[in-house]
Amino acid sequence: MRSGVKPAARGFLCLDFHQSSPILHSRAVLSRERHGVVRINFHEELETAERGLLAEGGLVRGQLENVMRSLDGRDVDLAHHVLTEDDRVDDIYLATDARILNLLALQAPVAGDLRLVSAILHCNLHIERMGDLCVNIAKFVLNREPYPVDSPMLTRLDEMGERAAEMLDLSLSAFAQRSAELAEELPTRDDALDRLNRGMLDDLKAYVNDEESFEWSSKLLLVARYLERFGDHAVDIGEQVSFLVTGIFREFEDASHGELPAT
Repeated sequence: MRSGVKPAARGFLCLDFHQSSPILHSRAVLSRERHGVVRINFHEELETAERGLLAEGGLVRGQLENVMRSLDGRDVDLAHHVLTEDDRVDDIYLATDARILNLLALQAPVAGDLRLVSAILHCNLHIERMGDLCVNIAKFVLNREPYPVDSPMLTRLDEMGERAAEMLDLSLSAFAQRSAELAEELPTRDDALDRLNRGMLDDLKAYVNDEESFEWSSKLLLVARYLERFGDHAVDIGEQVSFLVTGIFREFEDASHGELPAT
């Protein structure tokens, strides 16, 4: 060793890799906080989407009531109102659809959240289609077909309208309450609606020999078909509720899906 030069101290810098640095710790905390905020926002958006769905259903419920009143009284003004209100239904449908697609794209929901997102997306479409069916009936009224308001076919259509309204109420309640039991009541309700629809054919026979009456009565048969389809959409909402609650999708055994041919 050269003179005047002292040996360097034999000290070593020891790092404890099991101890997080303050910077890494703060970043981890910030990441968790941000993740928490994102999840809160996700559930807020999901709740908003569900509220929109139920509000849309309420509007369509009013549409059905109004269009049946317009049919009973041949009320053209009320039929026009049904057409105008359909814009509100469409606005909610589009807003809910956009919100759900945004959640799917940005949040990647899983498990129960994913089922709820999927159920809202499907039910949103079914409710919008129900509104379209109300519009179809309103257009029939606006065509000023010369049907008599005391026709037995109108009486049957009134009952079909009441049944369809009950099915919509039941499907929305099942969704709001997450009740598979309520949802499973829908196929039985739909069977009753289908029987009324088939009964319209018997009513039609009374007008077979009267060309003028047969023309408007056959068009009332189309109105019955719209109401029957309305009930089918309610059943489809019930299927989504069952999937949401149980995690298993299955088609309810009702006439709207037909029966498999015998083999």
